[in-house]
Amino acid sequence: MYEGICFRVFLSLLSLWVVDADPCSGALTISPARVVVEYGDFVEVNCTTSIIHDIMGWEATVGSTPGTDKQLIAWRVYRLSEWDVKPICYVTLDNGDQCTENLDVIVYKDLEYVPTMSVNHTGPMIEGQKYQLQCAIRDVAPVRYLNVTWYRGDDMIPPGPDPLLNSSYPSSPSNVTFSLWISPSRQDDGAQFWCAAELSLGEGGPQPPPPRMASQNVSITVHYGPEIISCPGSIYVSEGENLENFCIAKGNPWPIVTWHRNGVLVDPSHPLSRQDSDNYTVTASGLAESVQLTTVYVMYGPEFHCPSNLTVEEYRTYNLSCSAEGYPKPEVQWFKEGEEIDLSETLFRADQGKYHILANSSHGNASHWLDVRVLYPPSSIVELEDVEVDVLGSDVALKCSSSGDPRPQYRWSYFRDENVRVNTEDGVSLLHINGVTKLNIGTYNCCALNRLGQECKAVRVTVRGVQASCHIQFSSAGKTVEELVVEYGKNVSINCNARGHKMIKWTISPSHKFTGDTWTEKALTDWNVKPVCRATFEGHDPCEKLLDVTLFKSPKDLSISFQNHSGPVVKNKNYTLLCEIQDVAPVENLVVTWYKKGLNDSLRMETFQNTIMTPQNVFSTIIINATKAENGAQYWCEAKLEVGEQAPKPVKSKPFDVTVYYAPAITLPNVSVVPVFRDYQEVLVCEAEGNPKPDITWSFNNRSSKGGNLTISTEMVGEITCRATNEGGTTTKTVQLVFKEDYLPLIAGFVAIVVVIISAIFVFIYSIYYTNTKMGHYSLKDAKPNPQNGDVAQNGLDSNLPVKKLSQQNIYVLGAMP
Repeated sequence: MYEGICFRVFLSLLSLWVVDADPCSGALTISPARVVVEYGDFVEVNCTTSIIHDIMGWEATVGSTPGTDKQLIAWRVYRLSEWDVKPICYVTLDNGDQCTENLDVIVYKDLEYVPTMSVNHTGPMIEGQKYQLQCAIRDVAPVRYLNVTWYRGDDMIPPGPDPLLNSSYPSSPSNVTFSLWISPSRQDDGAQFWCAAELSLGEGGPQPPPPRMASQNVSITVHYGPEIISCPGSIYVSEGENLENFCIAKGNPWPIVTWHRNGVLVDPSHPLSRQDSDNYTVTASGLAESVQLTTVYVMYGPEFHCPSNLTVEEYRTYNLSCSAEGYPKPEVQWFKEGEEIDLSETLFRADQGKYHILANSSHGNASHWLDVRVLYPPSSIVELEDVEVDVLGSDVALKCSSSGDPRPQYRWSYFRDENVRVNTEDGVSLLHINGVTKLNIGTYNCCALNRLGQECKAVRVTVRGVQASCHIQFSSAGKTVEELVVEYGKNVSINCNARGHKMIKWTISPSHKFTGDTWTEKALTDWNVKPVCRATFEGHDPCEKLLDVTLFKSPKDLSISFQNHSGPVVKNKNYTLLCEIQDVAPVENLVVTWYKKGLNDSLRMETFQNTIMTPQNVFSTIIINATKAENGAQYWCEAKLEVGEQAPKPVKSKPFDVTVYYAPAITLPNVSVVPVFRDYQEVLVCEAEGNPKPDITWSFNNRSSKGGNLTISTEMVGEITCRATNEGGTTTKTVQLVFKEDYLPLIAGFVAIVVVIISAIFVFIYSIYYTNTKMGHYSLKDAKPNPQNGDVAQNGLDSNLPVKKLSQQNIYVLGAMP
């Protein structure tokens, strides 16, 4: 009794000393302070106190205990079946104050169903857009301890904020959906996405922890591109190669690559030629359209565009069209007799010969032989010397030779007698005197001439101890003349002069003789006239001298025509042009020269060995090759009489135009494949060059259409042929028409349908939302949850709408995040 009173006094004094302290601090101890128990399992937790109290107990919706004055009391439930149980251990002090301590009870239900993986999209995804992955977990509690991990293949995806978990979930089993927004790239094409769920109950949780459950894999298809690769700004290919290995496009779906040149579709598999070097547009069509510009350079080995022969005049500049074509540009070298040389701007006779031209580049080499001919006037006459013979009757030969190009023609001036003859052969002219007489004593003049000039030399023929027969001189108009050159039908007046003469007598012909110093003719028309002047002297023998007369007649007319041909000529054949010179004399003094329009030099000069003195019709010819360049060429000929100072002006023919017929060459179309689109009409053009102008016909499907323009349509798909025909031949070009579908209207229609469907879904969802949230108020007082009926809770709320249970293959279509 006494001890009890003392104890109470001690407690009273202690309470006064700690009046300001919290009486509940450390009053209760729960062990363990947090308990994790699976739904339906046994649970037991002790609560102890070290303070003096009246009553101690547990308050809970299940497992409550009546108050007791013990220092330890247990909360015990043999089958825990409440989700939100919150046990409280309390103790009531003597002064009526009450201290409490809450027990943290986590009631859980482990995962029973495999998480369902879905995506808010059907069909292929577009690179760079956003899509929502969903991982649905059914019938698990408590949700707040649920941990979801996302995976791409074997790689874990760092989690992001999930707005679906911002709302609170009940402690009871719930259906919950986790979301992950992804923006797929092309590397994600074919990737497998999945999710794994597990309960992370923390300290006090079951050991081992509840197993993690993984969803099925969801494979995605990512559409991207197109992207053009391996397409440099400049493409270098060899002639004969194609463009198939350049400008490859990548993308999903696989893009279609097309090439255009100046807006015209080209086939990249077609072998390229040097004419195909140009700017090209490469278009890759797939999910979108990608365009790139590139320049194609077609490389080919050197090719010479040079004539085989070059003819130039000495000391004059010339124009040589000789080049080596190739890409890259070749290096050109000139060689003569194995030694490299540089061809000068003016050439000399020593420069003529055969030249070897080499062209080298990284794509090959080429060679060409060029024969250079240098034209020059006759050089000084050689081998012609004075001749003196011992006796009359001896034979004399005078040799006159000169070098020149063209080869010189020779003309002799001498007293003409029957015992004198001239023979020209192999560039040398020989004058033979058979049995020299007194009439042969005198001067002999030889001239070498070509169209570039002439060179003359005079020598004398004498007989030792013998003088000329007489010293008769002829004169006209007060001037001494050695010969008479007169035009046919013109007047003649010649004086015969002989010092100390007794009488002068002229013999013009056997029937025409007269005495007197002067021979006069009003119109000389005798082609064989040989006037002789005879002088007699006192104390001397008479002498006589023949006047050398050259009677000439200018050409009456010059005309050009084809020999044995009329009308146009055919390409690549040789034809002979004939120049006819009518009524000209003497022919041996005639020089005919050929000319072509556009050339500074003449084509050919011709002389004649005809010794007939009367007028003749003369013909001169040249051979031409009827190339395409010859079409429209003009030729003419010129006739000139070389009879000295009295020579008439040259006579020219009218220009002769050459018309060359050649087969057509089709220039358009320049492609072999042409696309045709439905409901689009295009015009295909066929053009051809040729002479005469070709007639053009299109042939297709056993039909034909005249004219170069053809309107094509899908009914004409297949081969169509352009035929160009003229008198020179026929040429054809076949084009393949390929049908191409125009998907633009289909795509536009598909987009319109998708917009309508999305709008309908949006209206439907909004109508449900408006009905549930705007059209009524609901009281949850005394509300009892309905038993689970297999419907899926949406965001933790029961829904009256029946929702079909999803299999692993079901996909949620929620719409892409903007």
